[in-house]
Amino acid sequence: MKSNEILIVEDLWKSYGNHIVLKGISFNVREGETKVIIGPSGSGKSTLLRCINLLIKPDRGSIVFDGIDITKLKSNISEIRSRIGFVFQHFNLFNHLTALDNVALGLIKVKRKSRSEAYNIAKEALLSVGITEDLWHKYPSQLSGGQQQRVAIARAIAMEPKIILFDEPTSALDPELVSEVLNVMENLSRKGMTMIVVTHEIGFAIKVADEIMFMDNGVIIERGDPRSIIFNPKNERVKKFMEKLLYVYKI
Repeated sequence: MKSNEILIVEDLWKSYGNHIVLKGISFNVREGETKVIIGPSGSGKSTLLRCINLLIKPDRGSIVFDGIDITKLKSNISEIRSRIGFVFQHFNLFNHLTALDNVALGLIKVKRKSRSEAYNIAKEALLSVGITEDLWHKYPSQLSGGQQQRVAIARAIAMEPKIILFDEPTSALDPELVSEVLNVMENLSRKGMTMIVVTHEIGFAIKVADEIMFMDNGVIIERGDPRSIIFNPKNERVKKFMEKLLYVYKI
């Protein structure tokens, strides 16, 4: 059941030199919701996620997370990031650490868990995403892309975040590996994990999204129910984009 607002983004702006990437983005996310962001390359989707996680500082606007305007924080940024999970397109695992070590590291360094507690939590998180014990002591180079991304998701959920941000989590995967990652994400959504997902996997969006937001040129130009946005958008730019996407995915 959807309840309180966990995230409120209001009038968010971000520029790099003369190039304005975000132009007054505003939206909110309630606990347990899954928001999907769709749009062309260069529309500002990844920048938006990175601003929410404070990996990038916005120029203007506010991001209220769990009741706190995090854009005004001068300290405790690491603690805030530990509560906002981030799953990157290219996994971002430490190549010199095993799958188990990758998941346990943040628990030890950020949450100050004992090694025994951290590794117990890490094992549970890995099992929850289908990474079995025979894979725990393998290094990223010994894992498939799908396995690496599931380790990255386990790393995020092990920190017990209030929300997880997914930045095109399947775009670097071979087609046959995409479904194993999407299945994990669908399960997380059904269990009530709050998520913002940048993706073009429209089958996933239809199944789990509470709302789709379409971004183009730094603004949200249309938002609404997944089926309405995908099959019957009102905006002409969205309509043309969706026609191409539906053709590619043969839906």
